[in-house]
Amino acid sequence: MTLLRTLWPKIKRRLPALALLAISLILIWAAFGTSFRILLPMVRRGDKHAIVTYLSEEDAITGMICVMLLSGLQVASVVLPGIAIHVAAGVLYSWWKAFLLCYTGFIIGNMAVFLFVRRMREEGKSIKVNPGPTGKKILEMLSGTPTMLVVIVVYMVPGVPNGIVPYIAVKRNMEPERFFIGTAMGGWLQILASCVAGNFLIRGSIISGVLVILIQWAVLGLMLWQRDLLLKWLT
Repeated sequence: MTLLRTLWPKIKRRLPALALLAISLILIWAAFGTSFRILLPMVRRGDKHAIVTYLSEEDAITGMICVMLLSGLQVASVVLPGIAIHVAAGVLYSWWKAFLLCYTGFIIGNMAVFLFVRRMREEGKSIKVNPGPTGKKILEMLSGTPTMLVVIVVYMVPGVPNGIVPYIAVKRNMEPERFFIGTAMGGWLQILASCVAGNFLIRGSIISGVLVILIQWAVLGLMLWQRDLLLKWLT
């Protein structure tokens, strides 16, 4: 009893995180079962066709849970390519359903990583992550830029491992609600473009898929051009 009384304050502080972890593990097991180790290598390779084949063999609910969880897991893993998941979802489902699934998983995954890293930092522990060559270049370009804009831009640029963003936000002492807003504003464009492109590809409209990606870059350019106005609106 004495030992339990001593440990209880520490356990109590971690109960929300432990509950979230337990729920996540249950959902992952329910969604993937023993096939989980088969699906992850497909995502790691960015094999969109293999992902689509796998998900199409699952029932509707299980497939949708898979998409949402993978969208969140790619943030936590840092190295898993999110675009392969989003395009595959767009191929398999209607673009709006694919977007809602991927976007929801993306937001949840980012907030979970952010809160975990923030808690670790408060306890005096540090977690280092390698942003990769592309990520390093982007971060160098954004050196001295307000954190909110860094979060939005990195999430919007295709090919950048956006799993590094929660670590950057914590390092810059960003508040959770501000990080949530930045994540919601930065993540939608890339996910929407990939889901819509995937939906066009399944219809054989390659030109339309490419056009969607070009529009994505145009919107990103416009936001960077009007970044002062954007930041003023956000603050």
